[in-house]
Amino acid sequence: MDVYYKEAPMPTVSYPEAKGEMRPNEKVSESLRGKYGEDARRWKGNQAGYVAIHIWIKKHWGAPDHCDICHTPKASRYEWANKDQKYRRVREDWFQACPSCHGFYDAAIRREQLYGDRCKNGHLWLDNRTTDTRGYNICSACRRETTRRYRNAKAN
Repeated sequence: MDVYYKEAPMPTVSYPEAKGEMRPNEKVSESLRGKYGEDARRWKGNQAGYVAIHIWIKKHWGAPDHCDICHTPKASRYEWANKDQKYRRVREDWFQACPSCHGFYDAAIRREQLYGDRCKNGHLWLDNRTTDTRGYNICSACRRETTRRYRNAKAN
């Protein structure tokens, strides 16, 4: 036997703030009103989290509107990117980038942190990096070795 229940209508709620009033648990003492930024009691400075830093940057420096790397006018959005991954509130540590350039820049920084001036196989990174079909950068020596192994396997 199937039992169907009729949905109860949603209760209507009147919001006091719509009338200019504050709820009791939202009251702020007079000593804390109007204190923003460094004057606020919960200000963390450069110890703030990733999202809080990005919100602060967008609020104080505005939304990014161009890419400092590729200068493309066709990107649908732009992002603030950090140069040294330390996320300080210093304008010189940030640049504007399209999501593609931002991703490539962050990947290069991670690769540099992991491997330094060498690829994951220990070969020295050269300026003539090649890109494979999936869009990843690989060093010329690794590319040669991979091609040689593929051709030997195909011949046998």
